[in-house]
Formats: sequence, C-alpha cells, structure tokens
Amino acid sequence: MAKEVMREIVTVEAFDRWLLVVAIVGVPLGIGAGFMMARRWVHPRRWQLGVLTGFLLGLLCPLLYGLWRFYLWRIRIDLDRNFVGLHRVDVLVGNLLLFSLVGALVGVLTYLYGRWLQRQLEQS
Repeated sequence: MAKEVMREIVTVEAFDRWLLVVAIVGVPLGIGAGFMMARRWVHPRRWQLGVLTGFLLGLLCPLLYGLWRFYLWRIRIDLDRNFVGLHRVDVLVGNLLLFSLVGALVGVLTYLYGRWLQRQLEQS
C-alpha cells in the first residue's frame, strides 16, 4: 500500500492567481457598488459621490494584492544571499509594524471620508 503524501488544500500560487483576479475585478465592482448606493441618495451630485465612493472601495482590492506580494517578497528564501525571511525576527516585527500602520491608515482615511460623505449628503 502506497503511503499518502500530504498536500496543501490551497497552494500559494493558486491563492496568488485568485487574489490577482480579485484585484482586477474589485475596482469595477466597487464602482458598481457605488452606483447602487447612489441610487438611494437624493443629493444633486449623487452619481459623482457614488462613483468616488465605489472607486475608493474598489481600490482596497489592489492594495490587498500589493500587500500580499510585498509579504511574499519579505518572507522569501534566497539561498544565494543566505536569507530566509520567515525565520528572521526583524522580518516578523517589520511585517507587524507595516501591516498595522497600513491598517490604521486605511481605517483613519475611511473614517474621515465617511464623515465628509455624510456632510455632503446632509447638505442636499
């Protein structure tokens, strides 16, 4: 009886391809979601605000893909330079700080944009 080889459920390459598709399709879907939101608003510039909101929402998908590719680069294995990123504490701490900073920045910008959008919609 042959010994069963353990395999990954999802490979890094398959996830990378899936995430690339999400990054490409996410922007038009975000703009479409902005149009759907704008249909419910009564503001005179509702379509422009809806497209802007959807576009900014859609930009999160390419940002996610860019962060994923950066993470893969940080944890790479480069035997020529004797670098194994996944086993280095400075890489772990750097990733923690970078992703925390990007998450906080996205959160603050989202909060500020939401408050600005709410003021715009209340002016109608």
